[in-house]
Order: sequence, then C-alpha cells, then structure tokens
Amino acid sequence: MAPDASAPASFDSLRHEVQARYDDLSPHLQRLARLALEDPNRFALETVTSLAQASEVQPSTLIRFAKEFGYSGFSDMQKVFRLRLIEGAPAYREQIYQHRSRLEATAERDPMAILQEFTDASILCLERLKDTVEPAALARAIEMMAAADHIYVIGQRRAFPIAAYIAYGLARLEHRTQLLDFVGGMVPQQVATLRPTDLLIAVAFAEYTPAVVEVVRDVHIRNIPILALTDVPTSPLAKHSELYFCVDDADIHRFRPIAGSMSLAQSLIIGLGYYKDARKEVSAT
Repeated sequence: MAPDASAPASFDSLRHEVQARYDDLSPHLQRLARLALEDPNRFALETVTSLAQASEVQPSTLIRFAKEFGYSGFSDMQKVFRLRLIEGAPAYREQIYQHRSRLEATAERDPMAILQEFTDASILCLERLKDTVEPAALARAIEMMAAADHIYVIGQRRAFPIAAYIAYGLARLEHRTQLLDFVGGMVPQQVATLRPTDLLIAVAFAEYTPAVVEVVRDVHIRNIPILALTDVPTSPLAKHSELYFCVDDADIHRFRPIAGSMSLAQSLIIGLGYYKDARKEVSAT
C-alpha cells in the first residue's frame, strides 16, 4: 500500500499533526503520540517490538498509529524520524542516556560522579532550552505577566521549587502575587478569587499532579489567562494554557535536573523587571 500523499513528510509537520489531533486519538494511540514527541530518537532507532513493549501496547498498534497519519505502515513513518537524525537534529536524549549509564556504573563507588553527571546533564538541559524557546513567546509571556493585576502561581512535587521561586521573584518585583501551596486545603477557595484581569502561572511535569491539573482546567473554563511551564505539548497544562513553554529536563536517575526550568523561571522574572523599568522610563518622559 502506498503512503497517502497527505502524510507528513517531515518530523516538524508530523509533530504539528499529532498535536492537532491528539485529543481525538484513542488512549493507546495517545500513549504512542506522547512517546513519539518526547523521544523521537527512540522512534527512529528501535524496532516495532521494543517500542510496543516500552509503550505497553501491541505491535499492531504502532502500525495503526502510522496509518492514522497517512503512512502505509510503521516503517514508512519511521523514515521521517530517521530523516530528522540524518539532517542533524541534536542527539540530546542519546547524550542523556549516556549520562545515566555512566552514573549507574560509578555512583556507588564514586559519589563525586553524581555531581559530575548531574552537572553535565544540567548543561545539556540548558543548551536545549536555548535552542527551543522562541523569542516571541518569551516576550509574550513577559507582557502577560506585566499586564496581570494579580499573579497566582501553582506547582507541586518536582515543580514546587520552580513555582516557589517564581512567586519569590514576583514578590521581589513588588508585583501582587500569591503562591497556591495547598497549605490548609484552601486552594479551591483561593482559585475562586481569580478574575479575568489576573494570571495563573502553572508548573507541572509528568506525572502531572491531579490537583494542579484540576486547578488549571477550572481556571481555563473561566477564561482566565494561564501561562504554563511543562514538559511536552500534549500535557494537560499545555492543552488549557494561553501560552506554554516545554522544558525537557530529561531524567538521568531517580531525580531529574531542574536547571532548565529554573533558568526559564529566572529569565521570566528578570525580563519582567526590565520590562517594568522601561515602562516607568517611558511614563516619566
């Protein structure tokens, strides 16, 4: 069977197609879509059997996934992922895997290796961040923050230190801010006070904290702007946000580096500070 003429010919076009149709896919196909977007190198290099095992689906599901997007079969779709590698896309995940292997081999007898590997992995995350954040999106995020009457910030588990830092930075800039930290169980009542002129900054990565996802969904339904820091375009935060950033802090052991996410948070805060100063200078003249 020949591939459909409308089948995406590049990884970028396939990625956009997957993102646009994600909600309409079956749960098994959504699982494959997440893996394809999160780890395209794996899709390029591994067999149908190994990918099926990693995704906990039947091998036939990968064939169905490929045909869903107009390809004749999985090998036809896989050519798009392999072309991405040939054209020089950064082997970011492959480097992370190498760090993980070295850490597992040396950490027990050489604790200094932990510092070395986490530092190197964080550097990779930061380099990746510079390559993936769009300047226009960063400028738009700062404008959203500056325009908000009151900014609410939420994040739990691994995302909590990032959310806490954003709230800290906004407070340092004397911007009206509230960290939704779930202390006392009053978050639903706090969220109820948000107005359309406010902004919710939400931070969450897989596995997404259900309470945070619920808050984001509630705020979205009420047409209140949301700025999200998350990991993949298919995350529940990205789905409901006016603007989102994907930060790929790939894990090398039990804990993922947060250098990329924290650097983005700091950039937003510092950028907002300069933006406010510039507006003051214009008003004074």
